[in-house]
Amino acid sequence: MSFLFRKLVSQLMKVLLLCCGLTVMVQAATKTNLADKITNEIQTRPKASEEPADNDRLNWAINDAPPFHVLHGEYQRQGVCDVLIKVVHRYMSETRPRYLVMPQPRIAQALDNREPVCFPCMIFKPEGETRAIYSMPTHLYYPHHIITDENTAKTLRALYGEPISLAELLADSRFRLGYPSGRRYGVLQPLINEQDPYLARSGPGGAVAILHMISSGRLDYTIDYPMIANYFQQLYSRNMVTIAISENDQQPVAGAIGCANNAWGKEQISRINKVMPQIRQDPEFLEVIRLWHSDVSSIDFSFFNEQGLRAIDEAAAATEQNLK
Repeated sequence: MSFLFRKLVSQLMKVLLLCCGLTVMVQAATKTNLADKITNEIQTRPKASEEPADNDRLNWAINDAPPFHVLHGEYQRQGVCDVLIKVVHRYMSETRPRYLVMPQPRIAQALDNREPVCFPCMIFKPEGETRAIYSMPTHLYYPHHIITDENTAKTLRALYGEPISLAELLADSRFRLGYPSGRRYGVLQPLINEQDPYLARSGPGGAVAILHMISSGRLDYTIDYPMIANYFQQLYSRNMVTIAISENDQQPVAGAIGCANNAWGKEQISRINKVMPQIRQDPEFLEVIRLWHSDVSSIDFSFFNEQGLRAIDEAAAATEQNLK
């Protein structure tokens, strides 16, 4: 009996081990299939030049530019503009998103070509421009700052004080500037256009790559939003220093959604503006913009964002009234 019992137990153990092995294999296969699905989803997304197949699709151009868009890693899909797109479709539930992954220069080209795309991470321009049709502002950013390492920050402050004159710094050839290719800097752009950059880096994750180069001593500084430094510090535990710029000090930057300057784009912006009050107050959207703006200013971000949007809305209303 004992022999038969041991044999039975041995057979049962083999069955259990086989079942467990199959379970692990099934779980692994499921994870692999999921990864393949995500990869294939990106690879098979249509080209931006394709006309929309139907009216219930909104074509979004996105790029690998954390923390605006986070396509991979710990904070995947938790970028400011990732969540903004999600929230837009929460209040436009009849419209489905289509994602077009492309580098920043290609996004600019698509808009210049009036291809049927929208980009959620544009700088609002009250006067508008030929490249895109803008929504009402979605939220505010703290103004662009110089971002550098601690040693360079001490040197720059000793030479130029704070806020620092960007015009003087750009003219100082001892310090090497780098920034992501295709980036634009609002009121600072004319100053930057006058100087040849040391490096305008192309490719994915440009802003983070630039900060890695500063951290390793290959560049001296960049120009960007303080939340870029915040993201870098949270992800890599490397301290970066932000220095205010005199030419834009106390001038917040308004973010907006931009769509192609054609009939399709105007229709999308009209629909987005109708739900803008809900977008601005959406708890998930407010949470993500607070996340990336935390600890980067002594000013409470929620107050800063709310008061800034109100001032922009009042100025727009006054302008519209004066035109009547």
